[in-house]
Amino acid sequence: MASVIDSSSLSSLFSAMSDTTARDNAAVNALNSGLTLFQNKKYAQAAAAFRQALAYNPGTTGNISSSTYDNITTAYSYMAQSYLKLGKDKEAISAYKQSLQFDPTQDDVYVSLANVYIQDDRPADAEKALRTATRLNPQNVVAPYTLGQLLVQQDRPQEAEPYFKKAVKLSPKDGNAYYGLGLSLEQQGKNDEAIQALQKATSLKKDFTAAIYELGNAYAKNGQSDKAQTQIDALKKIDTSESLSYASTLQTTIKQPKILAIDVSKSSFNTTLGAVPLLALDSQFVQPDASKEVSVSFIFDSAMDPTTVNNINNWSIRKAQGALINTNTGLYDNGAYRSSDTVVPPVPTRVVYDPTKQVATIYFSLRQNSTASGTIDTSRIVFSFNGKDVNGKKMDTTADQIDGFAGKAF
Repeated sequence: MASVIDSSSLSSLFSAMSDTTARDNAAVNALNSGLTLFQNKKYAQAAAAFRQALAYNPGTTGNISSSTYDNITTAYSYMAQSYLKLGKDKEAISAYKQSLQFDPTQDDVYVSLANVYIQDDRPADAEKALRTATRLNPQNVVAPYTLGQLLVQQDRPQEAEPYFKKAVKLSPKDGNAYYGLGLSLEQQGKNDEAIQALQKATSLKKDFTAAIYELGNAYAKNGQSDKAQTQIDALKKIDTSESLSYASTLQTTIKQPKILAIDVSKSSFNTTLGAVPLLALDSQFVQPDASKEVSVSFIFDSAMDPTTVNNINNWSIRKAQGALINTNTGLYDNGAYRSSDTVVPPVPTRVVYDPTKQVATIYFSLRQNSTASGTIDTSRIVFSFNGKDVNGKKMDTTADQIDGFAGKAF
């Protein structure tokens, strides 16, 4: 029986098969060479080798083998990574796009492309790529997590929340997913929910400094400074440059302004004299009903908001309170005055603030009685302030008042 394929056709077929095999072998050799060069950090030569490997292979998925498919996608991926190592983002983007032209169903390539867009500050392009990745593969956990992070960075936490929840559902033991969810909730002011998510993140991932820091932030926003301090202590215990930086930042976050001391050198009212005749303060008080303006200067530990400092209604002046009564010293039947005591005004008449030295000076007037026998216990006059610092933080309630007897704020 005669052959249905003549000798010339067989020769052409064998030649084509031989050429294909040769190309495949050359492509594999070039790919392996590129991988070795990449491993040795010779990125320019590696990129050239990957380009060569791709030149030997067809440009469509067509009817190629699975091994050839893997070789092509690997070459595109490592070529893009080589360009990124060389700082050639434009060429890397082109490589990823060529890979997607070869096979547009590669969700992981869309994620890689999105990361380059994010690096190049192209959020709209990154978002488009990530949404495509999540659509192509609903089981891809990296795509929704990265998209959530992108949306959080753009102050779109409400949109980010469902993507982080999806990441949590896909990878319930991944601390990063809970961390992202906590971020989105915290930005929305959902501090209680954020705390729960961030607690989960820190329990799943040991020494997760970013999550510990954000947990501290959430506690601070909730007014739970003691629990925020616990996170600061945890960050200090980790003792890395990153954790210590986070600890320092968080410490600043929870820090509230305090009164440090009375600046005696700048005060005309001596708060250390104790119980004395009013005349001991100034010879002017020898005259009955004499009045004189006095001043007390206070040093703050923070830069204060001048508007709140200069507001006299944010200050109060009162006699100290105490249960012990001593008629000789005036101590101190719950703030009551003796008959001879000069009554201090409840608020100052004016305030002057020096922002360069963080010193506030309050002024108020004292009046002698009609018999020129007035007394005053200067060390038991309590001065209080309830304003804010330049960052809008309220005073630390453990150091927002002071008197001469204590010698320090309380």
